[in-house]
Amino acid sequence: MTSGSTRIVLALALILGVSPLSASSQVVLHFDDLSFLNYDPLPATYGDGLDPQVPDVQYRTFHADGVTVFEEHLELWHLDYGGLSNVVFASANGTIAEIMLIPEIGFGVRLVSFAMAGYSQVDRANTLMRILDAEGNVVFDFAANGPVPILGANGASSVFTPNIALGGPLRLQWGTDWNVGLDNLVFEGLPLASVPEPSTNFLLLLGLLALGAGRWCRRNRT
Repeated sequence: MTSGSTRIVLALALILGVSPLSASSQVVLHFDDLSFLNYDPLPATYGDGLDPQVPDVQYRTFHADGVTVFEEHLELWHLDYGGLSNVVFASANGTIAEIMLIPEIGFGVRLVSFAMAGYSQVDRANTLMRILDAEGNVVFDFAANGPVPILGANGASSVFTPNIALGGPLRLQWGTDWNVGLDNLVFEGLPLASVPEPSTNFLLLLGLLALGAGRWCRRNRT
């Protein structure tokens, strides 16, 4: 594999050698422009208004039930999460981290991609990793078939590009190990007319996963 961060890509146009769905102005939350100490809470307004169609980005830590809020923030860490630097994670171990993207009225939002890595240069796993709508309905469950491996050893990281669009707020949750940090979250606002039906999102994602898994298996046999 190429040098640098090792990338595992799920539901990913890149793994199939095609371009992601068209984007107008994608925003990246990379947290590199913040001055902080380890364990500092991520400012509540970070990311707000970077995309005028998605004026509000919210961060919360939930209890393990995924329903009750533990704290109204995530925390920051500088180094040692694989090859990533300046990551966010849940504010306590055994809890669930959430980032919610809230579009302007008349617009939707697309979660394009994000990176994760394990702390202390160790491979980890997310027992919970999913995309929800505003009401808490699961749009896609990455961990439906078991824990999701997250790279971290030898400076590696895992990249996921769900490329899922919703016609309202979109919630990304992961847990319950706070030793999994997130970085480089990419999203964009888009007109409601450009938002596919939920069933289309699901079928597209399943197709990409199947094709990606097939290529992965063939590559490992050679």
